[in-house]
Amino acid sequence: MEKKLLIASMLMVFSFCVFAQKEKKMTAKEVCTVFCDLDRVPDYNYTTLLLENIDKNGKSETLEIKQYGGGDNGLKNVAFDFRTPASVRGMRVLQLEKKKKADDRWVYEPRLRQSRRIPMTERTKSFGGTEFTYNDMRVRNEDEDENTMVEDPATVTVAGRTYTSWKIKSVPYKKGEVEYAYRISWFDKKTFIPVRIEFYDNKDKMIKLYECERIDMVKGVTGIEYPLRRKNRVSNLVTGRQTVATVKDYVFDDKVSSSYFTQSWLTTGKVSGPKK
Repeated sequence: MEKKLLIASMLMVFSFCVFAQKEKKMTAKEVCTVFCDLDRVPDYNYTTLLLENIDKNGKSETLEIKQYGGGDNGLKNVAFDFRTPASVRGMRVLQLEKKKKADDRWVYEPRLRQSRRIPMTERTKSFGGTEFTYNDMRVRNEDEDENTMVEDPATVTVAGRTYTSWKIKSVPYKKGEVEYAYRISWFDKKTFIPVRIEFYDNKDKMIKLYECERIDMVKGVTGIEYPLRRKNRVSNLVTGRQTVATVKDYVFDDKVSSSYFTQSWLTTGKVSGPKK
């Protein structure tokens, strides 16, 4: 099965039109397949992301990033444009989905005035200085992991809200491509969104925690309704650092210029056609 890109990890959205399948007993693979099914996300999206980095002493700094999603021939591409603070202004990241092979990822670094391809060996590193890694910025395909149902139903409370969920353990087949040994996820039975994910090392120590703290129902310009992961928190349990990702604004289902998904945009930041 082809690898599917995340339009943005914190922006995964789903239409409710196929949720009848949740009425039957589902396997871990079936749950993960629904989550990975990008046929049910907007063809195009434009969002403004706020990523607040908080150190162990409580000191914080917020990054503002413009994010564009779209594609052709059934492939999904993502472009990130870092706007503030000054230390990251002008940095751009481009993810291009490929058929039957690993997606291409590129980063433009303004201080060096050059772009470079991000190799597989660097995808475990920080995304723009946040606690998200480059690996976090895509959805792992259901056949990239061995997925096992741990508990069904399971309950989990995140940010004061209790969810009925599927609790699933996922062990990567290619362990060298990720920064953890396995993860435990709680998938909300209403939306199929993972509201809590625990990441463990090979000594069964939890090293990172992801929590979805707010889900909003929103509509695209065509009137289709989606659940949006509005606020998300990643905690590094080794360093004590956190990143809180919030969707400041969004537009779904309104065509985004294909110029964003080119090497020209990556190096110049210039767009032709409709610009958001």
